[in-house]
Amino acid sequence: MVVEKPVASEELPPRSDRFTGEPRPPRAPGFFKWDKPQKDQDSERDRSQRRKPDPPEGCGPVLEWYRHSQRYAIGMGVLGAILIGVFVGLRQGLDYSWLSMPWTWAAIAVAGLGMYGIFRKVGAAVGADWLKVGKMWVLLYELTDIKVRHRGMSMHLDLKDSRSRSLQVRVDELQEDRDMWDLVYNGLMHSVLVNGANTNRGVHSRLKVPEPPE
Repeated sequence: MVVEKPVASEELPPRSDRFTGEPRPPRAPGFFKWDKPQKDQDSERDRSQRRKPDPPEGCGPVLEWYRHSQRYAIGMGVLGAILIGVFVGLRQGLDYSWLSMPWTWAAIAVAGLGMYGIFRKVGAAVGADWLKVGKMWVLLYELTDIKVRHRGMSMHLDLKDSRSRSLQVRVDELQEDRDMWDLVYNGLMHSVLVNGANTNRGVHSRLKVPEPPE
């Protein structure tokens, strides 16, 4: 078994400048989406600068952000509605006579719209020292509590900063953009090794954030 060498705080990559974003942190471990295409080739990505999120008040600019494209969200909504219909049919013993009832189509349409909303909702945005998801945001280098939680089939990151702000975000949402994950990970690492943030085992075993030296 290979034992990872503890990382001392003085060996950490530097923080990026809050306005220029330079220097960018190195590639972070704990990344699972190796099959993601390059940004300019990602057909699932919303590239509209008009829908780019705003940074939190008083913070530096947005360096990276990700939101699913409308086309992708529609496709997921249609696929979700079809799968729900197939599942209900299987539960009915392959009897699809229930599809003749008008209310069933309305229910399937609502389910499809729900799936569309999940994939079209406001995504994550990150600056040099902050992370924002929807209206919630935290300072990445002032985190006091970092926990990995498994909810359903997804792995979530629960964060709280020194000013009692908190947010929850799926790890795969942060990893839709490789550069965004690098910025987030550097903040996690600094908060653990410099600030002594509280963590659980998943932060180290799943996301590969180093543990403080004893």
